[in-house]
Amino acid sequence: MIRLDPRTKLFLLLLVVVYTAFAESGVKDCAVIVYIMVTGLLLGERKRSLVPAAIWFLLYLFAIYGLPHIGGVVHTSLLAWLALIFKCYPCCMLAGIVIRTTQISEFMAGMAKMKIPRSIVIPLAVMFRYFPVVREDWSHIKDAMALRGLRPTPVGFVKNPSAVIDALYVPILVSASKTADELSVAAVTRGIENPKPRTSRLKIRFGPADMFILFGYIGLVIFGIMG
Repeated sequence: MIRLDPRTKLFLLLLVVVYTAFAESGVKDCAVIVYIMVTGLLLGERKRSLVPAAIWFLLYLFAIYGLPHIGGVVHTSLLAWLALIFKCYPCCMLAGIVIRTTQISEFMAGMAKMKIPRSIVIPLAVMFRYFPVVREDWSHIKDAMALRGLRPTPVGFVKNPSAVIDALYVPILVSASKTADELSVAAVTRGIENPKPRTSRLKIRFGPADMFILFGYIGLVIFGIMG
C-alpha cells in the first residue's frame, strides 16, 4: 500500500474529469477504469476498486452485446442512460477512492500548501465532515424505522407515505440542521476564523509514487484525447 499526496489525488481527479469531458467514449475507457482500479488497490481500497470496476465492465459488455438486440423506446432510453453513466462513472469511482483515503487534516494541509483561498477551503472541509455525520444519522434512522416495520424504499413510501415522511424526512431535516450548527461551533472553536497562516504537523510532499502515477494519468489523458 502506498500513500499519495492529497494534491496528487486532486490532480488525478482533475485529469479524469478532463478526459471524460473531451475524449470520445469507447474501448479507451477500459484503460481509464483499469488505471483507477489499480490506483485504488495501491491505496488499500480493495472493495471500492474491484466492485465498481466489475460493475462498469458488466455495463460495458451489456452495451456492446446486449443493447443492439433491444429496439424501440427502451433502446433509446438505455442508450442515453448508458452514455451518461460512461461519462460520469470514472469521475465518481475515483472521487470515492479519493474521499475514502484522504483525511480532512491532509486535505486542509494540501490546500494550504497550494495557497487556495480560505473561502474555498473552509466550505469544502465542512462539506467533507458533514456527509459522514449525516450518513451515520441515516443509519440510525433506518434502524429505528425497521423497528416500526417501515422501510425507506419507494415501495414502502407507496404503501404508507405519511408514516415514511414522519419517520424519515422529518428526522433527517432536523438532524441535518443540528449537525450543521454543531460543525459550525466546532470549526469556530478550533480557530477556523484565524486569519494567520495555518500550520500542520503533517508532512505533505510529492514523492516518487506521486510522480509515477501522475505521469501515467497524464499519458492516458493525452492518448485518450489525441489518440
